[in-house]
Amino acid sequence: MAISERAASRSTEVESLIEDSSFGTDDVRALRDRAPADVVAEILSRTHRPVSVVRPSRDAPISGARRISVDRGIPRTGGRPTASRSAAAVAVASVGVVDPEWPTNTLLGRLRENTRQELLNIGTVVRYPADREVIVQDAKDTHVLLLLDGVVKVQATDEAGGTALLAIRVAGDLVGEMAALDQKPRSATVVTCGDVVAKLITSGELMGFLHRRNDAFVEIIGVMNERLRWANRRRRDFLSHSPSERVARALAELVQSYGREEAHGWRLGIPLTNVELASVAGLKPRMAEKAFADLRKAGVVVSHLRRDVLVPDLEALRKFAKI
Repeated sequence: MAISERAASRSTEVESLIEDSSFGTDDVRALRDRAPADVVAEILSRTHRPVSVVRPSRDAPISGARRISVDRGIPRTGGRPTASRSAAAVAVASVGVVDPEWPTNTLLGRLRENTRQELLNIGTVVRYPADREVIVQDAKDTHVLLLLDGVVKVQATDEAGGTALLAIRVAGDLVGEMAALDQKPRSATVVTCGDVVAKLITSGELMGFLHRRNDAFVEIIGVMNERLRWANRRRRDFLSHSPSERVARALAELVQSYGREEAHGWRLGIPLTNVELASVAGLKPRMAEKAFADLRKAGVVVSHLRRDVLVPDLEALRKFAKI
């Protein structure tokens, strides 16, 4: 599958960041100079060196479904390198790094070019495998992760051990900023959905950057404001909509933000269970399957065993959700 020139230019920038990285000896030594030893040990325990990189782009929305492995800067698809340089490889070689595109609703997408580049230049590149907890609820570490490739889910666990999905974060997003700003324990756990590449930035590095770049501080406030609005919409849904309508409303927003349009409809493309998706709308596990049964009966959702969701008609889903 060919990628666009804009996606290729973003790929070039990400490749330059991750080359010969992911906590080599020099990276570990540098991190130990910036963070307490116990924090460094915990961070290192979560990292993983070899990964296949997930590259969301504007032309293939941020679903994590498009996967491109990189070998010396030349993209390849599937498990084997292509026999010759593909159009994508030529684009990577010829376009160069010229204002690479990040999703406009992410922090990197909102920043001005010079501010964005300064943020990308700080911190240490790390790689994580699938299903790894990269930030843990109630932990007292204060670093942030700037996502470069891949998708993560943000979830919270109550005292009884129940888990609820709070949000999805994608390439360009910053996660963990609340603890970095207020120095309080983590409010949620962040888990990778597939392989992830990120910049690990200590709270000191982040605060120094924000003091230098007031425009970035304004944009972080804007991002946090959007996340608060999302949470408020879910609370309002709880007051005035049925369980299946609440799931439909949350799913419609997720698909519009992170899904991709295909011949048979819109696919979310993020490996989430029905229980996780329903928990976004505040439903307990026992209510999740009933809500999805209502959506399937209405013909607005098709769910698969591979933890994916297909929306045949997005407007029909929005109508069902009373949006």
